[in-house]
Amino acid sequence: MLSEYRSEATLILFLAVAFIFGPLFTEYFLTPDNLFNLSRQGSYLTIVSIGMALVLIVGGIDLSIGAVMQLVGLFTVLLLGAGASAEIAFLFALAMGAVLGAINGVLTVYGRMQPFIATLATGGIMTGIVMTYTQGNAVAPRGIDPAFREIGGGAVAGLPIPAAIMIVVVLLFWWTMTNTTYGKNVYALGSNKHAARNIGLNTELLECSVYMLSGMLAALAGYLTFARMGTFQPATAATGGTPVEMVIMAIAAVVLGGGSLAGGKGTMIGAFLGATVSAVMLNYLVLLGMGIWFQRFILALIIIVVVLLARKNERA
Repeated sequence: MLSEYRSEATLILFLAVAFIFGPLFTEYFLTPDNLFNLSRQGSYLTIVSIGMALVLIVGGIDLSIGAVMQLVGLFTVLLLGAGASAEIAFLFALAMGAVLGAINGVLTVYGRMQPFIATLATGGIMTGIVMTYTQGNAVAPRGIDPAFREIGGGAVAGLPIPAAIMIVVVLLFWWTMTNTTYGKNVYALGSNKHAARNIGLNTELLECSVYMLSGMLAALAGYLTFARMGTFQPATAATGGTPVEMVIMAIAAVVLGGGSLAGGKGTMIGAFLGATVSAVMLNYLVLLGMGIWFQRFILALIIIVVVLLARKNERA
């Protein structure tokens, strides 16, 4: 039984060591301000990692999540600039994310395209739209609903609002994947698509729904990211980097948490812990004064580790 959760246990141990010995390397790590910012930054990555976990479980992949964040963020800011309320913009963002995710699902399932190619292409189109419209410049309309900034930068019970939303997302999808027929069907699809079809599952619709959920979660992360800034910054993703880096970090988080690139494996708690470990590592690098290029060097090492872990999980 315990072997099923060895990845989660390892990550919990890593986090315990990080929080115990972290202050020895930087006095700022355990300060209230840093922990507040860490929980907020980690929330964006966790939310998209939950979506990535769902897609990887069914044996797919979503390389468009960073681009979805950007495109939804741009349209959300423009909608707010046109006078919409933060609540209307929130619903619009989720709906737009669902549509973008559904497009990925349709191309993959009904268009018979490889998920890697389909989501890479749609992500490229979204990024192209964003950069064509903005020309790489920030978009900062006046008169935006103040509640938008409050959602991104405010707190509830001492916890950043994005982090509180993240907790709700993790618990909701953990419960869904462990206690509902839908969750069991998703795992069945990822374990053996032919067997799932033979027992009467609508595998096409099920797989499309997973991509739609991934799109919605990426849109939610995009909404929260740009709500913190109150403006749209084309080069920004959840980790403060590019959309490509967002994808890499999300895949790394899921695999570190026990997921497999071959499908059929992965948990929501594992994705959460993997994202938390990634966020803590990046936070350390920033506090230690490491430059962006060194951070990308570490990111490249993470890719290598992720691939090795993925192969190990696939053989397990």
